[in-house]
Amino acid sequence: MLIIPVSGKIGWKNPPIATLAIVVINCLVFFLFQIRDDESRMAAEQFYLNSGLAEIEIPLFISYLEATGRATGEHQDIDEMDADAIMTIHFEMETDADFLRELREGNIISPLYADYVQWEALRFTYEQYRDQSTAFSHGLRPAYAQASTFFTYMFLHGGVGHLVGNMVFLWILGCMLEIGSGRILFLVIYIASGLIAAGLYSVVYPSSTTPLVGASGAIAGLMGAYTVLYGKKKVNVFYSLGFYFNTAKLPAIALLPVWLANECYQLFFSDATHVAYVAHIGGLAGGALLAFAGERLGIIVDRDSFQEAPEDKTNPLMHQALEHMANLEMDQAQTLFEQVLELSPDNHDAHNHLFNIHKLKPQSMAFHETAQQRLRLLLRNAADHPAAVTCYESYARLARRQILPIPLYLQIAGAMVTTGKIAGAEKIILAIVKKKPDTPGLPSSLIKLSQAFRQNGQEDRWERYRHLIRKRYPDSVEAAIILKSDRSR
Repeated sequence: MLIIPVSGKIGWKNPPIATLAIVVINCLVFFLFQIRDDESRMAAEQFYLNSGLAEIEIPLFISYLEATGRATGEHQDIDEMDADAIMTIHFEMETDADFLRELREGNIISPLYADYVQWEALRFTYEQYRDQSTAFSHGLRPAYAQASTFFTYMFLHGGVGHLVGNMVFLWILGCMLEIGSGRILFLVIYIASGLIAAGLYSVVYPSSTTPLVGASGAIAGLMGAYTVLYGKKKVNVFYSLGFYFNTAKLPAIALLPVWLANECYQLFFSDATHVAYVAHIGGLAGGALLAFAGERLGIIVDRDSFQEAPEDKTNPLMHQALEHMANLEMDQAQTLFEQVLELSPDNHDAHNHLFNIHKLKPQSMAFHETAQQRLRLLLRNAADHPAAVTCYESYARLARRQILPIPLYLQIAGAMVTTGKIAGAEKIILAIVKKKPDTPGLPSSLIKLSQAFRQNGQEDRWERYRHLIRKRYPDSVEAAIILKSDRSR
């Protein structure tokens, strides 16, 4: 469920400088310091897997679990594990604060242990690799909390999608609050809500070793403050129930119990365990309380600082275009669909209708360009992958000569694998191996293809592509994983 306030055009006579500054700081931190976090984490895990550290620690961790009655059937002997199974156990170990504490205190591996010196050196090196990740070294880990991380965590993010999602919400809520209540109150609410969110998270999960990162706790504080400061004033709200979405006018204060109930529901019933719902709840409640205190101190809020949302121009254009199509007036319909895409570049219906129009002239360059645009849009979300495969098959059937970028072909092959069209994916990937063997991401596509064949019971194809990866891409991460897996078999 998604419920967000929406506003009209921002009044730039009093621009939201503080909001813009926070957005810029978050983006700079990510792109200057975090952009290589994934590489750092991968380097750390590859070291753990290949250095021999896993062979020392994993058996001890499994023994520890058995001694504490927490071992399961998944905790088999390390000699029977492949690389994926070893890393799964390793991730479980790294989130077990009690085991890590015993490990550091020498209760698991003492100086009398035969491999103690080797283990100590390997563990030190692994932690050096791991701590090169900004998210890990400056995110909030309650089990090892430092005062600075209660502040720094709210300027870090787990990926581009995480960053963009948070910055969109920050911009929407930040503009309204900063312009309506002033920069000082806005900044106080933002920072204090982030601290409250971190505090509640640490109280609820005191043994957590996984870094908490993201501005969502502070942004939740803005949400809570918004409901209190705008109080009974009716505001435009966009809401989505998954299968249905619309807008409505509601008193701002009515959003607070709805948001809190949604976060509590997600906390107790959602499978998305990587989302810090407790921090969101802390931020919401903290922001609401801070705004309430601010009102009692005489803070004046301009609740009429936003104009009504502009008139929607997309739907009328779509309606006119469909009427032209019904009358077989394709040129007029094409022009209108193109206007829709200028206003709404990700409009699925407009892309689909344009593609169908250009299918009538498959020899035209416009057909190739429209197919490429539609494929890129459909490949963004896994739910649209079946439609992407259907679109590509239609394009391939009609085009005399296909003109698509090679990275897009790899994406199409990936969608084919996930939708069970393994033969089609194999044809595309082998063509790229033959013509452009140095294409980035090709080893990853090959290993996904091999895994699909194995799941389909075709062990010979599985072995064939594993051999191809080792032979053609011996220095790739995928080849290293395969080699490690083969040694452990």
